[in-house]
Amino acid sequence: MAWPVTRNVERQAGRMHEMMQKLDIDATKLASLRTGDAYADGRARCLNCQCVQECLLWLDATPPSCEAADFCPNMPIFETCKKR
Repeated sequence: MAWPVTRNVERQAGRMHEMMQKLDIDATKLASLRTGDAYADGRARCLNCQCVQECLLWLDATPPSCEAADFCPNMPIFETCKKR
């Protein structure tokens, strides 16, 4: 596997956590929903997402984007797990 491809795959694997961090998501709350199934489902959605480029652009925006990440299929579950 070529290095640029490897770096991209690694970035894709971590983007759910980057998104959670930028959105101030309570990881413990997400992990406890539906006895962990909500997190596992979200992880699978993220790894199979068709909005990768839009997601990476949003994550890389400096300063962080003020626009909601409406393209993200995990937003409904993330919204329920925002830190208060």
